[in-house]
Amino acid sequence: MKKAFNPVMLPLPADTLDYSVFINELLEATSKLEVYKEKIKDSKLDSSWFMPTLQQKEAIASTKLEGTQATLDGVLINQIEPDTNNQDLNEVSNYFKATVLGLEMLRRGGFSDDFLCEIHKALLSGNVRKRKNALIGEYRKTQNFIGLTSGSREITYIPPTPENVPMLMKNLIEYINNPQDSLQPLIRIAIIHAQTETIHAFDDGNGRVGRILIPLYLYEKQQISLPCFFISEALESDKFKYYRLLDGTREKGNWNDWIKFFLQTVAKQCEKYIYIVERINQMYEEHLALAKSLISNNAVVDLINAIYKQPILSLSEFEKETNLSPATVNRYINVLLKSGIIDTDGRKRNRTFFCYELLDVLRL
Repeated sequence: MKKAFNPVMLPLPADTLDYSVFINELLEATSKLEVYKEKIKDSKLDSSWFMPTLQQKEAIASTKLEGTQATLDGVLINQIEPDTNNQDLNEVSNYFKATVLGLEMLRRGGFSDDFLCEIHKALLSGNVRKRKNALIGEYRKTQNFIGLTSGSREITYIPPTPENVPMLMKNLIEYINNPQDSLQPLIRIAIIHAQTETIHAFDDGNGRVGRILIPLYLYEKQQISLPCFFISEALESDKFKYYRLLDGTREKGNWNDWIKFFLQTVAKQCEKYIYIVERINQMYEEHLALAKSLISNNAVVDLINAIYKQPILSLSEFEKETNLSPATVNRYINVLLKSGIIDTDGRKRNRTFFCYELLDVLRL
């Protein structure tokens, strides 16, 4: 019978890692992460635009790893017409709010028990799927188990006993804030993520907490200019290998293959984000030029910015972003509809507007 796992304390012993296994992946991931950072820095759009936009994609991908069926269109429509009864959409919304909360807390101080518990509370608040009687916003006090992702009742991993969780989390947080090794941040966050999942400090929501930590840590260590680099999408596409290699760090102490996979995932996601940023910048300039040729009002920039801020939006969103009268907004919207920049659901009242070209890129 399996026993509760006793994780290695951090930092890892000096002879654990063999750089020759993942040095090429480290160089590639580091290079592509720098290119991605520069693409956002040089964007025609304000860099802060990318954080909420990419956070929505990350929230969907991360919660898909937990079994949700939310879509980008559904999430964006839910912003206009909230459906609090839909647990999938609530989980995505919570993930988004928890990431924003994490950024705000980092600006006030470093990582801590309170930091992680507040993130956890934000993730599992309200009407979302969670284990019955699960503690919210505090470390677990009972033993938990991990089973097969296929739905089988077979136990594949037993995390540390609840009595050991505070000590293990203290060690993890100390490593995050004051690492006593010479590893690069991308390697450290691979180790931190694996250790977070191994400790499994909460009754539920451990995966989401661990994945949110990735961009927040990279931001704190100045590897990215905004915490808008997310890898859940890449992990979700190869989740069985993800889980298998995490198990390998526990069962065999095989950290090298896990770090190699993590770095490959970072590079893969960078490539996708670089393409998305380039395409969105190109499309933004095209839409703005077309709109300016049709509307002789400086508010045209606000109109296009509103569309890019929220590619599915209502009349009230247009009014709020432009500070124009309803009649003027309606007139300009009709121009944008005829130009093909946006489309509508066809309703006569309470119309919803869609920028399908932008949505197609964001759905990639």
